[in-house]
Amino acid sequence: MPIQINTSIKGKEYTPYVVRVERAKIKDFARAVGDLNPFYLDDEVGRASPWGDIIAPPTFAITFRDERNDTASFLKELGTDISRILHGEQEFEHWKPIRPGDTLLCRGKVTDIYEKSGRSGPMAFVVRETTITDADNDVVAKVRGITVIRL
Repeated sequence: MPIQINTSIKGKEYTPYVVRVERAKIKDFARAVGDLNPFYLDDEVGRASPWGDIIAPPTFAITFRDERNDTASFLKELGTDISRILHGEQEFEHWKPIRPGDTLLCRGKVTDIYEKSGRSGPMAFVVRETTITDADNDVVAKVRGITVIRL
């Protein structure tokens, strides 16, 4: 019997949360993803760069988490469990570099929920977007992700 997804959370905005960017975390992330670009790892190169410091790799914002809104509570809101989900797609859009010492505000929202049929049956697609702003309220980046749920 197929499950029903709670589509009423479409448009839901989550409580904003603050992230403080740490130098060591940027370097650890760059090494973990195998990107040894000196702009991410070498403080001297960073100081001499146009940004005045090292910068985070483009996908670094995926590490930004709100502990109050974890995956389990999100899935409960949708009316499903982890055994039915797949990672669909991820997209990062940047306006400014993310640097050590930045204090950023993350605002998450469910922007869309839709269904499609695939070879293995019906699926729901849940689109979430997080807008990341700096202390001047300028948009630094947007992260969009799609969670696929087998119905």
